[in-house]
Amino acid sequence: MKPGIETWLATANPAWRVGLLSHQAALLSTGETSAQAMRRVFGANFKALFGPEHGYFGVAAAGEKMAHQSHPHWGIPVYSLYGEYRKPTAEMLAGLDYLVVDLQDLGVRCYTYLATLLLALEACAEQGVQCVVCDRPVPFHTLEEGPIAEAEHFSFVAPCALPFVHGRTHTEVATWRGADFIPAPMVGYDERFTFERPAGLPEFLPPSPAIRTWETARLYPALVFAEALPQYDIGRNSAMAFRMLGAPWMEGETFAAAFNRLAVPGVRAFDFTQGTTGGAVRFVITDQQTYRPWQTACTLLALLREHYGDEHLFAHPEARPAWMTKLCGSRTWQEMFTDLRIDAPEKSRTDLI
Repeated sequence: MKPGIETWLATANPAWRVGLLSHQAALLSTGETSAQAMRRVFGANFKALFGPEHGYFGVAAAGEKMAHQSHPHWGIPVYSLYGEYRKPTAEMLAGLDYLVVDLQDLGVRCYTYLATLLLALEACAEQGVQCVVCDRPVPFHTLEEGPIAEAEHFSFVAPCALPFVHGRTHTEVATWRGADFIPAPMVGYDERFTFERPAGLPEFLPPSPAIRTWETARLYPALVFAEALPQYDIGRNSAMAFRMLGAPWMEGETFAAAFNRLAVPGVRAFDFTQGTTGGAVRFVITDQQTYRPWQTACTLLALLREHYGDEHLFAHPEARPAWMTKLCGSRTWQEMFTDLRIDAPEKSRTDLI
């Protein structure tokens, strides 16, 4: 398959003045980054780069603000949309005919590239710049799961009324939003793809420092709740980021066995205890078609509560319940796991999902 940027570049006029909102994770089937391809096609008419959270070069930590900079080799501005500004300004867009958006997203609402896309569409509409939205595959394509964000809880991690796992590509989001944009569809993409990395997809580069593999991208929405529970280790700074869960009070073997007894569809846990500093479990997706990340997250939270009590959950002094509200886009998130009977039959376990 070929990502959408290739379909657009094939018919682009090199005389157009263009900017690109992207990152180095956005690869063409040739192995080039989108920015390298734009520079090859447009030369001096490639006027500016725009970077989302983590920056165009993808090295900034989660939540780390970035400043504008100049590209070290090309001399064009690299505007940060995760610093003083999160929306392109009139000055940034001045002189452009097109702003091309090509971001590797995950199809999960709290992953901030969704908010960046929506703000870029707004800015282009306000400034009369044509916005080209390039499609890329996302994990969970077509899957909708979890709470729909409520307007009173909209934020940069819940920017619109989509489910927590929304399963949409960027052109599908823009179409759902009713935006005025130019779509750049993929070629050779199997619309039935949901979980597997599609054949022909270029090498996977991390779209953010912790999302190092396609497998991590699929486990991310099941474990991102741990951002609101920093007393638990999710291996963020390791190769196991969003693939494990640990704490000093956890018993890895016991907890993994308890999780597996629940027969949560499509995922299993294994003891991942290392050393003597506590216990941990790692998670493996065993059935891509039945795995549901939000259901997995709710079951994990309920199991943590049963095994270790509220004092090790959101009553813990390090817990961030306000951040959990932001992630979920709703204040009703506690009901989604506190009322969940983890010893109930599978049907009743999924009623709240």
